[in-house]
Amino acid sequence: MLQSEPATAYILKMYPRFSETFIVSEILAREAAGDRIEIFSLRPPNDPRFHPELARVKAPVTYIARPKSAERVWETFRAAEAAGLAPAVSRVFAELATTDTNDAIQAISLAVALQNRNIRHLHVHFASIPTTVARLASAITGIPYSFTAHAVDIFVEIVDDDLRTKFAQAHHAVTISEYNLRFLTRRFPDVTSRLHLVRNGLDLDRFPYRDPRTIGATVRVAAVGRLVEKKGFQHLMPAAAELVAQGVPLDLRIAGTGILAAQLQSAVEQLGLADHVRLLGPQTQDQVHELLDSCDVFVAPCVVAADGNADGMPTVLLEAMATGAPCISTAVTGIPEVVHNGRTGILTPPGDPHLLAQAIRRMSAPSTNRVSLARNARALIERDYDVRNQAEMLRALAPVARKVA
Repeated sequence: MLQSEPATAYILKMYPRFSETFIVSEILAREAAGDRIEIFSLRPPNDPRFHPELARVKAPVTYIARPKSAERVWETFRAAEAAGLAPAVSRVFAELATTDTNDAIQAISLAVALQNRNIRHLHVHFASIPTTVARLASAITGIPYSFTAHAVDIFVEIVDDDLRTKFAQAHHAVTISEYNLRFLTRRFPDVTSRLHLVRNGLDLDRFPYRDPRTIGATVRVAAVGRLVEKKGFQHLMPAAAELVAQGVPLDLRIAGTGILAAQLQSAVEQLGLADHVRLLGPQTQDQVHELLDSCDVFVAPCVVAADGNADGMPTVLLEAMATGAPCISTAVTGIPEVVHNGRTGILTPPGDPHLLAQAIRRMSAPSTNRVSLARNARALIERDYDVRNQAEMLRALAPVARKVA
């Protein structure tokens, strides 16, 4: 790709972020397809773990500072003046004045950073703060924007008027599941005519498939994710206790960290599961792949949290399905679009430990055709979640030429 080619700017709240591998995969796929990408991050990274795929990203990264003093704020206005953006900032000042101070100042700083970069389009992940900042920067610069709506940004951090404005002013928007698409079009029927379904993709070369192995003396169950309410691991503990009480030789390993770590460890001890359940803590991507490769059953026991937060589509569930791990999950948001009960995995109602235990017993029973489930799951992932197809869909939606502000 030539530097003279107009670039797509990715506006992200934090880059890199270890849990957002789907964004890295998307950027890599677009670069492989010939797109020139630049990344603008609104926060510095705060996780020392390094994703090996990050080393393959060619896009330069610009960090947009958040001024900590009135003097720095004033310097931002001076920079806008020097960049020739004072009239545009003045034009949208009424909107800036009603926006959170940090977001407004970062929008001006982003607009300054975009000047003279040959940027054709802004694409944002998450409809919350990053899209707020990008929308205002778009209003200042005239560069059109689009955004991907995921889950927390539309189920929890939602202000109807704000999101309606973002849809109305965007060149287009995408979301990651049919569930989300139905939810958003029902809620905002007047402004979602340019909303499209583009699922999060996987680089399938990184997840080679193998048929499930015959289960040995121990049933090895794996789960991966942040230890937070919406992941549902609190329901996996009593399910494990039920299985152990029934004499199932269980080895459950949970990878991840989060605010429920102490609560889950306490449950392990109180339920007498120390010989059967291990909380592995944060793991590298390679360690997660090893865990998926070694398990007999992968479980994603997702629930809708008390505050309404829910997983849009757990990336690690897609990864497990791609690699051939027989999967169990729950009927939450878009998950039934990939886990078809009895065909690509086992689907249970969320928040029911007894039914979760029954599902693990069924998945590990000799009568269950685990190979057929795994092969069907892989076929679905290849059909609907190949990141190369996702990149082509995003490229097709992007504007072909920049409009004059």
